[in-house]
Amino acid sequence: MPECLIFALFGTLVEYEGGSTSQDFARSYKKATELGCAIGYADYVQVWDSAFLKMEQAAAPDNSEFHLNEVCDLVVVELSLDIARAEKDHLARQYMEDWLALTVPVPGASGLLKRLSKHYRLALISNTHYPPMVHALLNGMALTGFFEVVTLSVEVGRAKPHPLIFELTLEKLGLSAGQAIYVGDSYERDYIGAEGVGMDCQLIGRHARVPRDHQLHNILDLAINFETVRK
Repeated sequence: MPECLIFALFGTLVEYEGGSTSQDFARSYKKATELGCAIGYADYVQVWDSAFLKMEQAAAPDNSEFHLNEVCDLVVVELSLDIARAEKDHLARQYMEDWLALTVPVPGASGLLKRLSKHYRLALISNTHYPPMVHALLNGMALTGFFEVVTLSVEVGRAKPHPLIFELTLEKLGLSAGQAIYVGDSYERDYIGAEGVGMDCQLIGRHARVPRDHQLHNILDLAINFETVRK
């Protein structure tokens, strides 16, 4: 029986619900126009999407991680804005605040973590370009305080599935891979990453390449699999 359950964040404990309106990033766009942006809203969003894609493609070969400010630097160049670092940081922060407004907790996640924390140590590993975003999510969604260790890719310099981010988390916990179970939703990032360092992984959703006893219909299945064992 594991001593610790280590969770992914996005797609596991919180979900992004963007795309429901045509003005998801309206506040960021407004800030950009104040700084001199002369293109329309749709083109502005596309510039951000293209900048993220460019950074992701550059980082993919070695699973390196990049900061949101690096993405914003590309956006500023593409928009031909002549602005100071503080204004770039403000624009990046506003973009991420718009993104955060479209992110919601998975139903029942907070209550589940509260119950599991009575029986297991809990930790979190998240791929993120902007640490304040993760901390704001945890604080705003009643998910904070449960995790003994929080490891963020941009602080490590490597993103899941790179083994370093898993190994550092286990090192902080003082545990071996066999003493923890990882809970995520992505086969490529979570399952391959965890299994690669010898840690069992429970994966949300149906995945053809994952054994059925390592699959969860949803996050609440953990209550069935783990909560009752230590009562």
